[in-house]
Amino acid sequence: MSDNKNVIACDAHALAPSEQAYWVNEIVPKLYSQVQEIRELPNGWLWRLPNTQEVLTLVAQDLNIERLCCPFVHYTLELEPHHGPFWLRMTGEEGVKEFLRMFFEGANYFSPHVARAAGLEVDNVKVNSVTTALEAVDNLNARYAQTVGE
Repeated sequence: MSDNKNVIACDAHALAPSEQAYWVNEIVPKLYSQVQEIRELPNGWLWRLPNTQEVLTLVAQDLNIERLCCPFVHYTLELEPHHGPFWLRMTGEEGVKEFLRMFFEGANYFSPHVARAAGLEVDNVKVNSVTTALEAVDNLNARYAQTVGE
């Protein structure tokens, strides 16, 4: 039996239905469209976001939900001095970076220009409802499990 601390899989059911709907319908479209740049890191990903009160609030709301469904990701928010951009870092142990890549590519939340500049393949699937989000999470978990042979 594997230790849950080492499991890399989103648990969308860790969220109440109202949280799922709020994340999919409110946070994601507003926050992910604000991502100006995505950088690949050795153990994860880094997003550059504009320094606005709206974005800071959205990041806080997003992380409050993300930490519940994806507890295997280490989240760090850096606020540059002199009103510079915000940097949201998502990192983790072996496998987390690949899992996040699969999520980013499969959900199609980012601007295609930003995603392609980061070397991400843009999928044509648009996650725009709780139902499609839950299906996408199930598909992602299954695809990732296949890549690691679970």
